[in-house]
Amino acid sequence: MRLVKGLLARCVEVTELLAADGGARGVSGIAAALDLPKSAVHRLLAELCALGWVEQEASGDYRLTLRFAMLGAHAFRASGLPAVAQPILDRMAATAGELARLTVVTGDGLTWALIAQGARAGLVYQPRMDGAVMLHATANGKAYLATRDDRTAAMLARRSGLGRERPGPRTKVAMAALLADLGEVRARGYAVADNEAEAGVIAVAVAIRAAERTLGTLSLAGPELRFPPARIGDLARLLAQAASDLAVVWPQDALVLQPRDRSAG
Repeated sequence: MRLVKGLLARCVEVTELLAADGGARGVSGIAAALDLPKSAVHRLLAELCALGWVEQEASGDYRLTLRFAMLGAHAFRASGLPAVAQPILDRMAATAGELARLTVVTGDGLTWALIAQGARAGLVYQPRMDGAVMLHATANGKAYLATRDDRTAAMLARRSGLGRERPGPRTKVAMAALLADLGEVRARGYAVADNEAEAGVIAVAVAIRAAERTLGTLSLAGPELRFPPARIGDLARLLAQAASDLAVVWPQDALVLQPRDRSAG
C-alpha cells in the first residue's frame, strides 16, 4: 500500500507541476523541481503518455494534454457551482463596474473559478485566471488566510511564497507585517491588496463562509485610480452581500472541493 501511495503522490506532483504554468518541461527539470530520480520521472511520463494524459513535444519536453482541462471543466460544471454563482458574480460586477472574481478553497489554498467583467469603457483590468492564487499577495488570498489562525496562516503564506515572491511593489515580505494585516482583515471583515498582486491595481475581497466552512472568496479589482479610499467601504459592502447570497445557494456537491475549516477565527 505504501508503494501505491508513493506512485500516486509522484503522479500528482508531476501533473501539478506541468499544470502550474501550462508550459512544457523536460525530464531533468521536472526531476530537479520535485527532487525525484530522473529514471522514475521518465517512467511515469511514459505511462502518462500511453494513457493520453501527457504528450511529448518534438523537443523532447512534456506537457499535459487537454484531457485534464476537459475533465476538470466537466467536474466543475457537474458541481452546479457555475450555474448558481455566475449570475451573482455578473450582477455584482455590473453594479460595481469592475472586475469580479470567485475562488474556491481547494485543500489549503485557493483556485480561480469564475470571472465577470463589469468595466465597459476606459481602463479595463483583465488578468489571467491561471496558476495558484498567491495567498500573501492577493486580496483573495488574505481574505482566506484571515479565516485561519495565525500559526496556520503563517505556514500557508510561507508555502505560497512569502519572502520569495513579490509580484507587486507593495507586496508584504515580512511575516509580522502580513499577520498585522490579517488582524485588520478580521476586524473590518474584508481584505485589500493595494499594488501588492500587481502594480497599479487595487483589489477588495471577502471570504464566503457557511456552516463553519470557508467555501471560497469573492473580489472586485481594478486600476487604483478608480479605487479611492472613500470607495473601498462601498465595494466591501457589495461584496459582503454577494458572499452572503452565494453561501445560501452554494451547491452541496461543490463542498467536496475543500475540507472542513477547523481553524477559523
